[in-house]
Amino acid sequence: MTSKNFEAALGDAEDAFQRTPDNPEVGLEHIEDAAILQLRKACRLLDAAEFLLERNGHFTVIIEASFVAIERSIQFYVEEKNYHVPGQRHTEVYELGVRSGLFSQDIADRLEELWLENRSKSYYRTGIAGEYRTSTVHRLATTLHKEIVEETRTRDCIC
Repeated sequence: MTSKNFEAALGDAEDAFQRTPDNPEVGLEHIEDAAILQLRKACRLLDAAEFLLERNGHFTVIIEASFVAIERSIQFYVEEKNYHVPGQRHTEVYELGVRSGLFSQDIADRLEELWLENRSKSYYRTGIAGEYRTSTVHRLATTLHKEIVEETRTRDCIC
């Protein structure tokens, strides 16, 4: 791609990420604690997914947001418990959940399998996202998030 429009748009995007946001997202601004940032990212993802689910569409986006909210919620829990969270691939977060005592290896294996077999299929279109699949994955993400919030007794959730 060498069009002038594309190059200008790329330059604008590169520049935008070098600047301090002039209108930062409410609830995520001024967060220094990495764990709370992950928690609130999960809150935002769940909120956006709920909004789209109520509009009855964009199922692939909702599935993606729900799986990422699961990851961010687990990452919050792990960091809140002072476990080291290296940069990881999507499915490695489930092992961190086991090590931190959040859930069993069986649950981690099932979450990983769900991610590998279904999120990937919906995302790469080898499987079709539908309303029932979407609502159940969103419910899973919401349930996990709520249980982690209750377990940690955090007051930092913005859901």
